[in-house]
Amino acid sequence: MELVEQTTGRALVEQVREAARRHSSSWEALVPDAFTTNFEVEEAEEHAYAEMAAAKRRLRDHICEVYGISARELSSLAFP
Repeated sequence: MELVEQTTGRALVEQVREAARRHSSSWEALVPDAFTTNFEVEEAEEHAYAEMAAAKRRLRDHICEVYGISARELSSLAFP
């Protein structure tokens, strides 16, 4: 694998991790406990979720392009 592909892949992984952290924080603000929902932050949580989904999509697309596999093939690698 070329260095550029490794660097790009690592950067995309970090973007997914950061987006997941933001989504986790926004989810905790939306649902701080099992009995409370703070609807004032619902829009922010939805935005954080969409950002996380987009980051995952970019990483998935990169992996599929680099290795020449489909998203279905990639997902089948996650479990035996």
